[in-house]
Amino acid sequence: MITPNYYLKRVFTLIFGAVLMFSCSNDETDGNGTLKISAKASVNNGAGKGISSGKNVNTDVFVSDFRINIREFELEMDESEFEVEFESESESGGELEFETEWDDDGYFDYQDEFELEGPFELDLLAGEISFLTVDVPNATFEELEFKFDRGTNPDSDLFGKSVLIQGTVNDIPFVFWNDFEDEVEVDFEDNTIDIRIKDNTEGITIEFDLSQIFDVVSGVDLSQAVDGNEDGTIEISPEDTDGNNALAEQIRERIKTVIDLLDD
Repeated sequence: MITPNYYLKRVFTLIFGAVLMFSCSNDETDGNGTLKISAKASVNNGAGKGISSGKNVNTDVFVSDFRINIREFELEMDESEFEVEFESESESGGELEFETEWDDDGYFDYQDEFELEGPFELDLLAGEISFLTVDVPNATFEELEFKFDRGTNPDSDLFGKSVLIQGTVNDIPFVFWNDFEDEVEVDFEDNTIDIRIKDNTEGITIEFDLSQIFDVVSGVDLSQAVDGNEDGTIEISPEDTDGNNALAEQIRERIKTVIDLLDD
Protein backbone atom coordinates (compact mmCIF):
# COMPACT_ATOMS: atom_id res chain seq x y z
CA MET A 1 0.00 0.00 0.00
CA ILE A 2 1.37 3.39 -0.96
CA THR A 3 0.98 6.00 1.75
CA PRO A 4 0.41 9.63 0.72
CA ASN A 5 2.65 11.27 3.35
CA TYR A 6 5.82 11.55 1.22
CA TYR A 7 4.08 13.01 -1.82
CA LEU A 8 1.84 15.27 0.23
CA LYS A 9 4.76 16.96 1.95
CA ARG A 10 6.88 17.37 -1.16
CA VAL A 11 4.21 18.08 -3.77
CA PHE A 12 1.08 19.38 -2.12
CA THR A 13 2.53 21.57 0.61
CA LEU A 14 5.03 23.27 -1.69
CA ILE A 15 2.68 23.96 -4.59
CA PHE A 16 -0.35 24.77 -2.46
CA GLY A 17 1.73 27.13 -0.33
CA ALA A 18 3.05 28.86 -3.44
CA VAL A 19 -0.45 29.33 -4.81
CA LEU A 20 -1.59 30.90 -1.56
CA MET A 21 1.27 33.40 -1.64
CA PHE A 22 0.01 34.69 -4.98
CA SER A 23 -3.71 34.55 -4.27
CA CYS A 24 -4.15 35.71 -0.65
CA SER A 25 -4.38 39.45 -0.47
CA ASN A 26 -7.32 40.43 1.75
CA ASP A 27 -6.88 41.37 5.41
CA GLU A 28 -8.98 38.49 6.78
CA THR A 29 -6.69 35.81 5.33
CA ASP A 30 -3.35 37.59 5.19
CA GLY A 31 -0.66 35.03 5.93
CA ASN A 32 -0.64 31.25 6.23
CA GLY A 33 -0.40 28.57 8.87
CA THR A 34 -0.09 24.79 8.75
CA LEU A 35 -2.81 22.23 9.37
CA LYS A 36 -1.95 18.62 10.19
CA ILE A 37 -4.75 16.05 9.97
CA SER A 38 -4.50 12.64 11.65
CA ALA A 39 -6.88 9.72 12.14
CA LYS A 40 -7.18 6.81 14.55
CA ALA A 41 -9.55 4.25 16.01
CA SER A 42 -10.16 4.18 19.74
CA VAL A 43 -11.98 2.20 22.39
CA ASN A 44 -13.14 4.64 25.03
CA ASN A 45 -14.70 2.13 27.42
CA GLY A 46 -11.26 1.02 28.66
CA ALA A 47 -11.46 -2.50 27.22
CA GLY A 48 -8.97 -1.96 24.41
CA LYS A 49 -6.35 0.21 26.09
CA GLY A 50 -2.76 -0.89 25.63
CA ILE A 51 -3.51 -3.24 22.71
CA SER A 52 -1.62 -2.37 19.52
CA SER A 53 -2.41 -5.36 17.28
CA GLY A 54 -6.16 -5.21 17.85
CA LYS A 55 -8.82 -3.95 20.23
CA ASN A 56 -11.19 -5.74 22.59
CA VAL A 57 -14.30 -3.66 22.01
CA ASN A 58 -16.33 -5.53 24.60
CA THR A 59 -16.53 -9.04 26.07
CA ASP A 60 -17.86 -10.46 22.78
CA VAL A 61 -16.13 -8.43 20.05
CA PHE A 62 -12.45 -8.20 19.16
CA VAL A 63 -11.42 -6.03 16.18
CA SER A 64 -8.12 -6.86 14.44
CA ASP A 65 -8.47 -4.74 11.28
CA PHE A 66 -10.19 -1.40 10.63
CA ARG A 67 -9.41 0.37 7.37
CA ILE A 68 -11.17 3.13 5.46
CA ASN A 69 -10.74 4.83 2.09
CA ILE A 70 -11.52 8.54 1.77
CA ARG A 71 -10.97 10.99 -1.07
CA GLU A 72 -12.49 14.42 -0.48
CA PHE A 73 -11.78 17.02 2.18
CA GLU A 74 -13.41 20.37 2.82
CA LEU A 75 -12.76 22.87 5.59
CA GLU A 76 -15.87 24.89 6.41
CA MET A 77 -15.50 28.39 7.76
CA ASP A 78 -17.76 30.88 9.51
CA GLU A 79 -20.47 32.41 7.33
CA SER A 80 -18.43 35.59 7.13
CA GLU A 81 -15.44 33.68 5.77
CA PHE A 82 -14.87 31.23 2.94
CA GLU A 83 -14.24 27.51 2.57
CA VAL A 84 -11.29 25.56 1.23
CA GLU A 85 -11.92 22.29 -0.61
CA PHE A 86 -9.57 19.38 -1.18
CA GLU A 87 -10.82 16.75 -3.62
CA SER A 88 -9.25 13.51 -4.69
CA GLU A 89 -10.56 11.45 -7.58
CA SER A 90 -7.53 9.35 -8.45
CA GLU A 91 -7.95 6.27 -10.61
CA SER A 92 -4.37 5.15 -10.01
CA GLY A 93 -4.84 3.91 -6.45
CA GLY A 94 -1.71 5.55 -5.15
CA GLU A 95 0.01 8.15 -7.32
CA LEU A 96 -0.60 11.72 -6.22
CA GLU A 97 -1.17 14.64 -8.55
CA PHE A 98 -2.11 18.23 -7.85
CA GLU A 99 -4.59 20.42 -9.66
CA THR A 100 -5.45 24.03 -8.94
CA GLU A 101 -8.20 26.33 -10.13
CA TRP A 102 -8.82 29.90 -9.04
CA ASP A 103 -10.75 32.85 -10.36
CA ASP A 104 -7.81 35.31 -10.65
CA ASP A 105 -9.66 38.10 -8.85
CA GLY A 106 -6.70 38.76 -6.53
CA TYR A 107 -8.44 37.25 -3.49
CA PHE A 108 -8.43 33.77 -2.04
CA ASP A 109 -12.11 33.11 -1.26
CA TYR A 110 -15.01 30.67 -1.61
CA GLN A 111 -14.77 30.83 -5.41
CA ASP A 112 -11.33 29.23 -5.40
CA GLU A 113 -10.91 25.45 -5.51
CA PHE A 114 -7.89 23.24 -4.79
CA GLU A 115 -7.96 19.59 -5.79
CA LEU A 116 -5.66 16.83 -4.55
CA GLU A 117 -5.47 13.46 -6.26
CA GLY A 118 -5.37 10.58 -3.75
CA PRO A 119 -6.91 8.46 -2.46
CA PHE A 120 -6.23 8.23 1.28
CA GLU A 121 -6.28 4.63 2.49
CA LEU A 122 -6.01 4.63 6.29
CA ASP A 123 -5.24 1.77 8.66
CA LEU A 124 -6.99 3.06 11.77
CA LEU A 125 -5.49 0.41 14.07
CA ALA A 126 -1.93 1.43 13.22
CA GLY A 127 -1.94 4.11 15.90
CA GLU A 128 -2.53 7.78 15.22
CA ILE A 129 -1.76 8.31 11.52
CA SER A 130 -0.74 11.77 10.34
CA PHE A 131 -1.70 11.64 6.68
CA LEU A 132 -2.21 15.23 5.53
CA THR A 133 -0.07 18.33 6.15
CA VAL A 134 -1.06 21.47 4.27
CA ASP A 135 -0.49 25.23 4.32
CA VAL A 136 -3.81 27.04 4.75
CA PRO A 137 -4.73 30.72 5.06
CA ASN A 138 -5.07 32.26 8.51
CA ALA A 139 -8.71 31.75 9.42
CA THR A 140 -11.12 30.05 11.80
CA PHE A 141 -12.62 26.82 10.48
CA GLU A 142 -15.74 25.40 12.13
CA GLU A 143 -15.72 21.81 10.91
CA LEU A 144 -14.18 19.27 8.58
CA GLU A 145 -16.08 17.46 5.85
CA PHE A 146 -14.81 14.39 4.05
CA LYS A 147 -16.16 11.69 1.77
CA PHE A 148 -15.83 7.93 1.93
CA ASP A 149 -15.16 6.31 -1.44
CA ARG A 150 -14.33 2.90 -2.92
CA GLY A 151 -10.65 1.98 -3.00
CA THR A 152 -9.11 1.93 -6.47
CA ASN A 153 -5.89 0.03 -5.73
CA PRO A 154 -6.34 -3.56 -7.07
CA ASP A 155 -3.52 -4.77 -4.79
CA SER A 156 -5.32 -3.63 -1.64
CA ASP A 157 -7.95 -5.43 0.46
CA LEU A 158 -9.90 -2.17 0.19
CA PHE A 159 -10.24 -2.42 -3.59
CA GLY A 160 -13.90 -1.68 -4.37
CA LYS A 161 -14.61 -1.01 -0.70
CA SER A 162 -14.77 2.14 1.41
CA VAL A 163 -14.69 0.44 4.83
CA LEU A 164 -13.28 -2.90 6.02
CA ILE A 165 -13.52 -4.20 9.60
CA GLN A 166 -12.39 -7.68 10.63
CA GLY A 167 -12.17 -9.53 13.93
CA THR A 168 -14.07 -12.05 16.00
CA VAL A 169 -17.46 -12.10 17.70
CA ASN A 170 -17.76 -14.76 20.39
CA ASP A 171 -14.52 -16.23 18.96
CA ILE A 172 -16.06 -16.65 15.48
CA PRO A 173 -14.29 -14.70 12.69
CA PHE A 174 -16.31 -11.86 11.16
CA VAL A 175 -15.77 -9.56 8.19
CA PHE A 176 -17.69 -6.33 7.63
CA TRP A 177 -17.24 -4.28 4.48
CA ASN A 178 -19.22 -1.68 2.62
CA ASP A 179 -18.79 0.33 -0.57
CA PHE A 180 -20.82 3.41 0.30
CA GLU A 181 -19.86 6.88 -0.94
CA ASP A 182 -21.11 9.09 1.88
CA GLU A 183 -20.10 12.58 2.94
CA VAL A 184 -19.57 13.16 6.64
CA GLU A 185 -19.33 16.44 8.53
CA VAL A 186 -17.42 16.24 11.81
CA ASP A 187 -16.96 18.84 14.52
CA PHE A 188 -15.49 19.03 17.99
CA GLU A 189 -17.68 17.67 20.78
CA ASP A 190 -17.28 21.04 22.47
CA ASN A 191 -18.95 23.43 20.03
CA THR A 192 -16.93 26.35 21.40
CA ILE A 193 -13.75 24.85 19.89
CA ASP A 194 -12.80 25.68 16.32
CA ILE A 195 -9.77 25.04 14.10
CA ARG A 196 -7.87 28.31 14.44
CA ILE A 197 -5.00 29.04 12.06
CA LYS A 198 -2.97 32.17 12.81
CA ASP A 199 0.62 31.86 11.61
CA ASN A 200 0.84 28.59 13.56
CA THR A 201 0.76 24.82 13.17
CA GLU A 202 -2.54 23.29 14.26
CA GLY A 203 -3.17 19.57 14.55
CA ILE A 204 -6.52 17.80 14.53
CA THR A 205 -7.36 14.09 14.78
CA ILE A 206 -10.36 12.31 13.28
CA GLU A 207 -11.37 9.69 15.87
CA PHE A 208 -13.49 6.60 15.20
CA ASP A 209 -14.76 5.13 18.49
CA LEU A 210 -15.19 1.36 18.10
CA SER A 211 -16.82 1.06 21.52
CA GLN A 212 -19.68 3.26 20.29
CA ILE A 213 -20.01 1.46 16.96
CA PHE A 214 -20.37 -1.97 18.57
CA ASP A 215 -22.09 -0.98 21.80
CA VAL A 216 -24.76 -3.61 22.52
CA VAL A 217 -27.20 -0.99 23.85
CA SER A 218 -26.79 2.17 21.74
CA GLY A 219 -24.76 0.77 18.82
CA VAL A 220 -24.77 -2.42 16.76
CA ASP A 221 -25.01 -5.73 18.64
CA LEU A 222 -22.77 -8.08 16.65
CA SER A 223 -23.97 -11.06 18.67
CA GLN A 224 -27.05 -10.95 16.42
CA ALA A 225 -24.94 -11.66 13.31
CA VAL A 226 -25.17 -15.17 11.82
CA ASP A 227 -23.02 -17.40 9.64
CA GLY A 228 -25.83 -18.17 7.23
CA ASN A 229 -23.83 -20.25 4.75
CA GLU A 230 -21.97 -22.04 7.57
CA ASP A 231 -18.50 -21.48 6.09
CA GLY A 232 -16.99 -20.55 9.47
CA THR A 233 -16.92 -16.76 8.90
CA ILE A 234 -19.68 -14.27 9.67
CA GLU A 235 -19.93 -11.99 6.63
CA ILE A 236 -21.65 -8.62 6.99
CA SER A 237 -21.90 -6.67 3.75
CA PRO A 238 -24.29 -5.32 1.09
CA GLU A 239 -23.94 -8.65 -0.74
CA ASP A 240 -25.74 -10.34 2.19
CA THR A 241 -23.99 -13.70 1.82
CA ASP A 242 -24.91 -14.73 5.37
CA GLY A 243 -28.17 -12.83 5.75
CA ASN A 244 -26.73 -9.87 7.71
CA ASN A 245 -27.68 -7.05 5.35
CA ALA A 246 -29.70 -5.20 8.00
CA LEU A 247 -26.69 -5.22 10.34
CA ALA A 248 -24.47 -3.98 7.50
CA GLU A 249 -26.70 -0.92 7.08
CA GLN A 250 -26.73 -0.30 10.84
CA ILE A 251 -22.93 -0.40 11.01
CA ARG A 252 -22.68 1.93 8.02
CA GLU A 253 -24.87 4.54 9.69
CA ARG A 254 -23.30 4.05 13.10
CA ILE A 255 -19.76 4.64 11.79
CA LYS A 256 -20.79 8.04 10.47
CA THR A 257 -22.37 9.14 13.77
CA VAL A 258 -19.49 8.27 16.15
CA ILE A 259 -16.73 10.28 14.43
CA ASP A 260 -15.26 13.10 16.52
CA LEU A 261 -12.59 15.74 16.03
CA LEU A 262 -9.84 16.02 18.63
CA ASP A 263 -7.66 19.08 19.08
CA ASP A 264 -4.03 17.91 19.32
